[in-house]
Amino acid sequence: MIRPLLLALLGLCLGLPAAASLLPEERYTSQITTPEQHFRGPVGSRHLRYDEVQGYFETLAAQSDRVALETIGYSHQGRPQLVAVISSPDNLARQAELLESRAGVRQGQADEGPLVIWLAYSIHGDEASGLHAANLFAYYLAASNSEEVARWLEQAVILITPSQNPDGNDRFANWVNGHRGTVPSDNNWHREHFQAWPTGRVNHFWADLNRDWLYQAHPESRGRVALFQRWLPQVVSDYHEMAHQSSYFFQPGVPDRTHPLTPKDNQAITARLANHHAKALDGLHQPYFSRETFDDFFYGKGSTYPDINGSVGILFEQATARGLLRATERGPLTLSRGIRNHLATSFSTVRGAMAESEALRSYQLEFFRDSLSEGKRRKGAGYLLSSGGDRSRLAALTAILDSHHIGYGYLSESVSVDEVVFQPGDLFLPFAQPQYRLLEAMLDKRTEFADNTFYDVSAFAVDLAFGLNLATVKRAPEHQAEAPAPTRVTQPELPLHWHLAWHDRFAPAALHQLQLAGIRVRFAENDSVLRGVDGSVQVRPGDLLILADQPGLAPLLAQIEQQLGLRASAVISGQAESGYDPGGRRYHFAKPVKPLVLIGRDVSQYEAGELWYFLDQVVQLDAVLVHAEYALRVPKGEFTHLFLVDGAYNLISPGFADWIDDFVRNGGTVVGWKRGAAQLASWDLINADVRQRAQLERDFAHASDRWLFAQRFGLRAQRTIGGAIVDWQLDTSHPLGFALPGQLPMMKNREFSLLAIRQDEVARYPEQMLRSGFMAEAYQQALVGHSAAVVERRGQGQYILFADNPLFRNFWLGGEKLVANSLFMVPSLRD
Repeated sequence: MIRPLLLALLGLCLGLPAAASLLPEERYTSQITTPEQHFRGPVGSRHLRYDEVQGYFETLAAQSDRVALETIGYSHQGRPQLVAVISSPDNLARQAELLESRAGVRQGQADEGPLVIWLAYSIHGDEASGLHAANLFAYYLAASNSEEVARWLEQAVILITPSQNPDGNDRFANWVNGHRGTVPSDNNWHREHFQAWPTGRVNHFWADLNRDWLYQAHPESRGRVALFQRWLPQVVSDYHEMAHQSSYFFQPGVPDRTHPLTPKDNQAITARLANHHAKALDGLHQPYFSRETFDDFFYGKGSTYPDINGSVGILFEQATARGLLRATERGPLTLSRGIRNHLATSFSTVRGAMAESEALRSYQLEFFRDSLSEGKRRKGAGYLLSSGGDRSRLAALTAILDSHHIGYGYLSESVSVDEVVFQPGDLFLPFAQPQYRLLEAMLDKRTEFADNTFYDVSAFAVDLAFGLNLATVKRAPEHQAEAPAPTRVTQPELPLHWHLAWHDRFAPAALHQLQLAGIRVRFAENDSVLRGVDGSVQVRPGDLLILADQPGLAPLLAQIEQQLGLRASAVISGQAESGYDPGGRRYHFAKPVKPLVLIGRDVSQYEAGELWYFLDQVVQLDAVLVHAEYALRVPKGEFTHLFLVDGAYNLISPGFADWIDDFVRNGGTVVGWKRGAAQLASWDLINADVRQRAQLERDFAHASDRWLFAQRFGLRAQRTIGGAIVDWQLDTSHPLGFALPGQLPMMKNREFSLLAIRQDEVARYPEQMLRSGFMAEAYQQALVGHSAAVVERRGQGQYILFADNPLFRNFWLGGEKLVANSLFMVPSLRD
C-alpha cells in the first residue's frame, strides 16, 4: 500500500495527471496494456529508461495488430533504435507494396497509398518529455476504438521513434532518478537539475545528433536517415525542449531565416499546420510562440532535413523541467506538463496532416518533379569531385550520397578542368536527378543572406568539409556505376621497402598498427620519386616508408589492406630516381604516441567528443580521458601528448601549468585549440598572443553607436561567428601541413585568432578568407594576417595551437590530418 500512496501524494504535489487523463476519454481495447500498468505508475511520475520504453513498445507490438516494431540500427553502446510502424492491419500486411510505391514518388510517380507521418521524439537524451509522450500516443493509436483513429490508420502510416538517442536518454534518466527524493524539489539549484559531464543531451561520443542528419558520423544518424529515405514521410515532427523559463514553440520559425532552397509551398503548409497546433494548445491554456527565435536554415537538423527532401519538417520546443519539477517565473513546471504538451501537438500533427493530406501529397510529388526539372535546366551536365587519391575520404562521401539517394557515377576516363585533373575513379554527379536540390544544398557556398542571424552554422558545403576538388562540366564524361577495380601490380616477395601514402584518411591507423606490432616506420620530409616494380613510386611529404625485412610485416600489411583499404607499394631500389634516397636523412622515424585528453565540466563536451571519436574511430588508438580537475595527479612519463580542446578550464589546478611546462621541456607535445590555446596563454606557457571576442569586436564599436535598441538582435548577429567556412593559408612544407593543401577550408565558429612570430606560424588567415556562410566584414578585416596554426618548440617538446577546431562535428574530414600530423609528424621532425 505504501507505493500507491506515495505515487498518489506525488501526483497531488506535482499536479500530475494520470495517463488516462492525458488521453481522450473514450473506449479502449482492454487487452492492450496501458502505460500505467506497464510502468507501474503514471507516465511522468519518474524518468523512464530506454529499456523500459523498449519493453513497452514490444508489448504493444505483441498485443496489437496495428503495431509493427522494427530495429533500424544500434547506438554506439549497442542499444537498438526502434521504430513503431502503426497503421491498419491491412496496411501493415502490405508494407513491401507500400514501400515500393513510396520509392516511386522520388521518381515522380504518384502514390495513392496511405499518408506517412513520422513523430520523432527526443533526439536529445535530456529532453525527456518527448520520449514519455511517445508511450502514451503509441498506446492511444494501438488501443483506441474511436472512428477517428480507425480513419487515421486506414489512411496513414504513423512512424514513432520514442528516442533517437537511447544512450543519452539513459544517461539522463539514471542521473535524474538517482538525485531525486520521494518528495520532489522545485529548487533550481537542486542537483537533479545539474547534470554531470557529459550530459544526456549527447550520444556516446558526446555528439549532438540533431546536427548529424546530413553527414551522419554516427550510427544513430545513419539508421534515422535510412528510415526517412525508405518511407519518405510527408510530415516529420521533431520534439525538443528549451530553456525552463520559456513556454512552447512550434514552426514556422523566423520567416527570413529559412534556407532559400526550401520551397515557399513548404512554409505555406507549415503555417497551415500551425493553426492545428495553436488550437490544441489554446485548449490547454498553454502559452506558445511561433515565427521567432528558431530558424529553418541548416539542413543537418531533424526539422530541416525533411524540407530539402520533399517533406515538411516541424520543430516543437517545450520548456524543460530537466527533472520532475522546477520553479519558473511562470509557476511550477513539471515533466508531466511537458508530456501533456508534446502529446497535444502529436494529436494536432496527425489531425493537421490528415486535413492537409492532398496538399502534402501534391507538394511532395511536385517537389521531386521540380527538382529533376531544375537539374535538367541547369547549365552544364554535373559536378566532378575528387579526393586527390584518398579513397577512404571518397568512400565516406559515397556512403553519404547513397544514404540520401543522390545519384553519381565513377569516372572511366581522365577529365581536366581548370588545370585540375580528375582521374578514373573520381565522381561525376549529374544535375539531372530527383535529388538535385539536396545536392545543391550540400555544395552551396552563398555568403549573402536576407537575415544574418543563424541558430546554427551558416555554411556546410561537403566539398569544403571533406577537402575535395570540385568542378562543373558542360558534358557528361564517361562514367560507370561501380568503382573501378584497383590496378593489381605484381609485387616481389621481398622488396627493399614498402611505401604507404599518408594522404589516405586511415594512414594514421595503419601507422599506429605497425608501431603496435613493433615495426619501425619512417616518413618522408620531401617529394621524391623511387623505383617500383612496374614504374615509379611517387613519395610525398609524410608518406610512410617501411623496411621490408622486418619480421611479421607481410601479414600485417595484408591485414591493413583488408581492414583499412590501404595498399602498400613495393620499392625495389635504394637509389631514388629523383629527390632523396630512402636511406638518407630526409626520412625520419615516426615515434609511437600515447595521447591524454583533458575533459570535464568546463570543457566543451562536443569538441572533446569529436577528438575522442577521431582518436578511437579513425586513428584507432586508446585515448586516455582525464577530468581536468584531476590532471595534476597524472604521471607525465606515461604520455606523449596532451590535448586541450575548447573550454573554460576554470576547475583546473593553477599548479598544472608547471606540470605542462615540465612535460613539454622533456619531450611532450601539447595541442590546444580555441580556448584551450587561450588557457595556455593565460599561464604564460606560449609566446603567441590570443585574440578573442572582446578584442576582435572592437571594430564594431563605432558602428554600434548607430544601432537602435530594437536592432540589438541584428547587432548581436553581426558580432557572432556562428559557423562560417574560411580558408587557412597553410605552409605545406611544415610537418603540420603534410598531405594537406596550401589553401585549407576550415569551419570557424568562434571569435578567436592567434598572433605569433613568423617562424612559429604554420597557417594564417588570408585577405580573401571567406568561402561560405556569414561573417561580418569587420571580422574578416580584423582577422587578415592573424595566425590560424602555430607550432612553438620548447626544450625537447612543442606546443601546437589552432585558432579553429580541426574536427568540427566529425564531418570535417579535411582537417583530420592536422591532428594526425600533430600526433605523429611534428614531434618526430624537429628543426
